[in-house]
Amino acid sequence: MWVGYRSVFGVDWKEAAHGPQIAADRMGAWLRAEGFEEPFQSEPGRYKVGNGAVLTATEGVAPGRFKAVRYRLKEAPRAGVHWYTSLTFVSLSRRPDKELKESGYFLIEVSARAEDGVGVIDERVRTPDLTGLVLDAVTAFDGPARLTTSPQLLGVRDIDELITVLCDPGRRLPAIVAVPGEGDDLEPWRVRFAEATRYLPGIASLYLLDDEAGRKLNGDFEYHWTMAALRTFRPGVDPASREDAERHRVLKGERLEHEMDAVQAILTHRIRAEAAAAPLPPPLGEVADVLYQAGEEQRAEAARQRRYYAEIDAELGIGREPGLDGEHPCPEAAEAEPSPFDLLADSFGDYPNLLITADSGPMGVLDRHKDAATFAVKAREALAALDSYAAQRRSGAWEGGGFRRYCEDSRHGGRIYPATQVASLESDTVRQDPRLAEQRRFRVPKAIDSSGYAEFWAHVKIGNSGQTAPRLHYYDDTSGPTGAVIVGYIGPHLRNTRSS
Repeated sequence: MWVGYRSVFGVDWKEAAHGPQIAADRMGAWLRAEGFEEPFQSEPGRYKVGNGAVLTATEGVAPGRFKAVRYRLKEAPRAGVHWYTSLTFVSLSRRPDKELKESGYFLIEVSARAEDGVGVIDERVRTPDLTGLVLDAVTAFDGPARLTTSPQLLGVRDIDELITVLCDPGRRLPAIVAVPGEGDDLEPWRVRFAEATRYLPGIASLYLLDDEAGRKLNGDFEYHWTMAALRTFRPGVDPASREDAERHRVLKGERLEHEMDAVQAILTHRIRAEAAAAPLPPPLGEVADVLYQAGEEQRAEAARQRRYYAEIDAELGIGREPGLDGEHPCPEAAEAEPSPFDLLADSFGDYPNLLITADSGPMGVLDRHKDAATFAVKAREALAALDSYAAQRRSGAWEGGGFRRYCEDSRHGGRIYPATQVASLESDTVRQDPRLAEQRRFRVPKAIDSSGYAEFWAHVKIGNSGQTAPRLHYYDDTSGPTGAVIVGYIGPHLRNTRSS
């Protein structure tokens, strides 16, 4: 699953109380604007919304910590690719930090998954209009920073507060500040700045200063000079540091006038990629797991009810589709629930530090096993641990070796998997047998290998059921060009010297 866009922003306690209703209303408005039908209710379920698309509504609770609701639209495949757009709202039971304004969070994501790994994903994903619909309905915060759909105009009296925002350690997203040249008309600057940042709502805070405010900012920020330009202030600003000033990129104002397409591309690509890969705020660490578990329980209950109604029909000698005729109160009337591995595949977007290229065919084999649900849960646990490992490798928090060593040492505080179930390498006999090695060649980005394929020797046990004995094969590229872990296979145990 490729995550192309992720926006995370907080709301205060007043709006958090209405968050679930706001999420349902905004999702419905977006579906209508995009040409989909909107016959869904807020309760959990799966709903056909036209054009082959399915909307899944899921609710989850972590007692004493948070409640969450998610709406995820899965579109019909286009050129072999499924596109997903999701809106999640999380209401915190208590704020972890009294200084923070956030009592609830909205998460908006756009992701894509190629069918059988063969579809080509167009990474030029646009910012969803859904983000603007939600931002316009709430007062959104990134720590101390306000997130808006258009630049915030600031005067000289606002600069002290802006500096506080720029330096506050609670800010997670970039803050983009535009300062006109001396005596410049502010209106053309406003128009050009809005155009330059049109794809950044929800992933950056935006500020336009008048020239007097710009002079004060430059006077207070000794080494962070910004005039007739716009500047991207990354989190963690040190206004007294010459070295820190080099981290915060400056684009000259003349480029906004003559190179708008290039400016948009420079700002959008980098900031969107960083926002998509950034860790969620700490209070949201368990949200994906809780919603996945709720979805699995929902799937299992739906399967139980289908069996129940099928048994009734068999006793009555009635042949019909349960739930579709209005006589059975089956919650799956709109759309049959996915299988365990369908549900797992739909959750691949929960792991921004993984590149999952695994084909659906081998997962489908596991889906037909009596222990499919158990295998899927174990696979998700392995994916979560690999994602945590990759994130810590990227940040430099873990430098103690590969994934197995990471799982042996829990002092880093990240998610782990039982180390005894992790193998960093296949045996010499497997690696030296061309037939067995070929079975372990899976897709990788061409930045890793120009052929687009590589051997995935490392693997994780996700079950020990007889001959099936499912495995997850991965390629550790955390020190390579992608900085990610690639998951190339989830399925039955591949052949080895004992089975060949």
